[in-house]
Amino acid sequence: MKKGALIGLGCILAVAGLAPGCDDSRLHTVTRHYDLFSPEGSLQVDSFEQKAAAQIDILWVVDNSSSMQDEQDNLADNFNSFISIIDQSQVDYQIGVISTDMDLAGHQGELQGSPEIIVRGSDAAAQFANNVRVGIGGAGNERGLLAAYTALTEPLISGGNAGFLRQGGALAVIFVSDENDHSFGKIEFYQRIFMQMKGIGNENRVIAAAIVGDQPDGCSNPQTGEAQSGIRYHNLVEVVGGSIGSICSTDFSVTLNQLGLTVAGLSRKFTLSDENPEETTITVKVNGQEIQPDIQDGWIFENGSIFFQGGYVPPPAATIEVSYLHPQREFILTQIPDYSPDAPGGSIAVSVYAPTAAKCSADNDCPAQESCGLAAKCGAQAIPYGFTDGWVLEIRETGGQAQYIVAFERNYYPEGGSIVQVEYRCAGGCK
Repeated sequence: MKKGALIGLGCILAVAGLAPGCDDSRLHTVTRHYDLFSPEGSLQVDSFEQKAAAQIDILWVVDNSSSMQDEQDNLADNFNSFISIIDQSQVDYQIGVISTDMDLAGHQGELQGSPEIIVRGSDAAAQFANNVRVGIGGAGNERGLLAAYTALTEPLISGGNAGFLRQGGALAVIFVSDENDHSFGKIEFYQRIFMQMKGIGNENRVIAAAIVGDQPDGCSNPQTGEAQSGIRYHNLVEVVGGSIGSICSTDFSVTLNQLGLTVAGLSRKFTLSDENPEETTITVKVNGQEIQPDIQDGWIFENGSIFFQGGYVPPPAATIEVSYLHPQREFILTQIPDYSPDAPGGSIAVSVYAPTAAKCSADNDCPAQESCGLAAKCGAQAIPYGFTDGWVLEIRETGGQAQYIVAFERNYYPEGGSIVQVEYRCAGGCK
């Protein structure tokens, strides 16, 4: 049967009497009509490519004030959640750590630890655990934005920090602090400086991220104490692009995992071209291998998108194919309905027989309260008139002729294999 094919009854006058399904109180005209449709839908395949940065330099800017011991330990203990994602992405990375201190000699934007630049193929987790412990004897007026700016510009970038910022790579700057930033200058200044470091037109190769106090009032943790809102860090991430985690989290593993995805450029979310597919027909393949729906190790469908939100993420350069049926939502009536424009649902009745509805050939095949429907099935579901969970009547001009269409809107649509019945009176009599 072709899409939207009419498979059932129009009401006609037969020589021997009225056709089944007709309701006629006058013998000279037929006024009641039934249309039956068999929705099938159409197959859609959406294809996506997983991407990852080929090369990235990651600068961690860590608060070294007296309240930061537990947070530095938390970063060190959970760094594997970050670096495992970066390793999986196969990105060529370099990692450097500086403090937020612009007063203490030996800090002021200078890379900390040994080796100062952590590279792929090294024992990155152990080296980071050492470097991220930047001390807790630093200044209380944390200036993380200024420290990052100083670390990435002259004279340091070709002096003490030489070799960190590579010309062809992307750049990620990650701030960790339980205080707001106290650097001079507006956020727009730092946004412009950071985003121009990769040249005009390459702004998307720079991202910012932060593990700071929540907006708008900060946060608290029984183990680590209170944290002020890191509003300036929030503002920078919002305009540059990236992700934000809470400094008050007891365990940074989830936050670092998300930061790893952000930095590596791996996507977990893929938005479909049809936000309302027939969910039961969705099939997901990665590099030709089918991935099962699973909240832990597969995918879920939510708000028009496929999410890989558990332990599995499509690898770099992978091809993700999502196939599904577009549900058929529109059905053109064969007659002109007699209806009230203000309340079409008062004179047009729409019901749907599900694919699993029982077949019948006589009324005694159905429950006592039902009759054998025109679709030769029992158990039709009455569908209400409405924009959210039902149907509406649309009128379109095609070739100078008006088409009257029953259209299912938003949340509801008839499944493929079901039968849609539309019952109405014909304006001026049925033809």
